[in-house]
Amino acid sequence: MLMEKPVSQPCLRNQEPIKQVLYKHFKNAGSVLELGCGTGQHAVYCCEHMPHLNWLPTEMPGNLAGAELWINEARLPNLSNPVPLDINQKDWQILEGKHFEYAYCSNLIHFIPEGSAINVFEGVREQLIEGGLFAVYGPINQNGFTSEGNASLDAWLKSDIHPEAGIKELREIESWAYQTGLTLIANELMPANNHVLVFKKTNGS
Repeated sequence: MLMEKPVSQPCLRNQEPIKQVLYKHFKNAGSVLELGCGTGQHAVYCCEHMPHLNWLPTEMPGNLAGAELWINEARLPNLSNPVPLDINQKDWQILEGKHFEYAYCSNLIHFIPEGSAINVFEGVREQLIEGGLFAVYGPINQNGFTSEGNASLDAWLKSDIHPEAGIKELREIESWAYQTGLTLIANELMPANNHVLVFKKTNGS
């Protein structure tokens, strides 16, 4: 039986606000590394609306089927086929020798434990050029939960996804990024208590 193209309703709701913020920060032509591309809907939507960006989506091995359906159907010249990438590995060998002006992830950091999140920042640092930007979309805590919905989401993540998953504190995320050579330069408030955090690689990191 042929697999039906998956549709993420949250992607449909947030793709336009995310695109607007990315367009603001990813202004110059360049290549984008997306981590945890999921269904691939964000990659398709952003490439349709931002032809100055060349986009490489990645996802954990074994989770690429849905993204492949979206991306193969779209046939966009600036959108590459998704590649498998285990964000928990210390060396992202499949990306060896590749460098990007931009990196992006959506609804990833709160789904993974702290150690995996730190590894994401370390891996992105290695792939970005000097001055490159990393945009991180999702909910964050600021001295605790910012809404009852976020508190419920955190409880679900810990019970159903991973006991060490959950919404992270802004100061923790900023600290992890800084330790790996990425500096927070923007915190964009988004609908439904979400944010886009934009980090910059500086000082020869």
